[in-house]
Amino acid sequence: MNDRLIVNRRDMIGLIGAAGMGSVLPAQAQSDFPNRPLRLVIGLPAGGAADVVMRALAVEMERTLKQPIVIENKPGALFQLAVNDVASAPADGYTLLHVFSSFATVQAVQKRFDLTKQFQPLTVLGETPSVLLVNANSPFKTMKDLVDYGRANPDKLTYGTLGVGSLEHLKSAKLAEEAGFKARAIPYKGGPAMVNAVLSGEIDYTGVNIFTAKPFVDSGRMRALAALDKERLKALPDVPSVVEVGVGVTTTTHIWSGFMVRAGTPAPIVQRLYTETVAAMNTPAMVSKLAPLGIQNTTSKSPAEFGKFIDSEVEWMAAMSKKLDLDGK
Repeated sequence: MNDRLIVNRRDMIGLIGAAGMGSVLPAQAQSDFPNRPLRLVIGLPAGGAADVVMRALAVEMERTLKQPIVIENKPGALFQLAVNDVASAPADGYTLLHVFSSFATVQAVQKRFDLTKQFQPLTVLGETPSVLLVNANSPFKTMKDLVDYGRANPDKLTYGTLGVGSLEHLKSAKLAEEAGFKARAIPYKGGPAMVNAVLSGEIDYTGVNIFTAKPFVDSGRMRALAALDKERLKALPDVPSVVEVGVGVTTTTHIWSGFMVRAGTPAPIVQRLYTETVAAMNTPAMVSKLAPLGIQNTTSKSPAEFGKFIDSEVEWMAAMSKKLDLDGK
């Protein structure tokens, strides 16, 4: 009996030692991170503004991570190709997913993925404010003019979107709801088409990012009725915010982007990636790169904060989608 006890104790010591060695190996791997190239998966075609910015950011991150970051563009299928790629990669931090506002929209309306369950948020990577534009010859001189007309003439106003259930559709519908009027969404194939529709008088107004809007406002071809923000924008200081004109803002009106990695990535690696990404976003090179595009150098205070932000975006978008009877469309 005593011999058996001795043997069992020795066996247990061996098992405990083996388990200890097993836990050391992942820790060593984490402390060496990264020791090989990383991948950044972007669900957009190469050459666009977001792609250009992310490539510039990758260059800054490479300087401190001491490893190359390989960019892979995987557009299509409502971001499903990019999402599936990263979701099937190992949870080791070597594969990053670039996400932006429209990812939350697709989740809210199409319910094809769940960002904060499938992935570990890192940080938001800049925000681009928007403004509400009308034709320079529009009878609406102020936001109050537009709102008053919309309240007196339900569904007579028209605005541009990039399709039913798109980010622009949900944001515009939310703005109309908060301002207390109804308007009709008219779909277009892209941002330039929406702007041209306002210029030609095809639609009454549209919301576009500050980078796109400013040249038209500066040239006098279009009038900015309001900055879709809680405060005035530095780029258009004479344009009042929607809050100033009496329209409440309960949701973000900015276009945002960020990084995520697969859920289950070890916490030390998540923290390392978060720290390096935030530092890279705030380098002089990135600040000078983003400023001309109207992108604000915004980063999250923590990965958890970014996760809560994404959930809040999906929540209001899902609620608006339900009100518009868009679920699954």
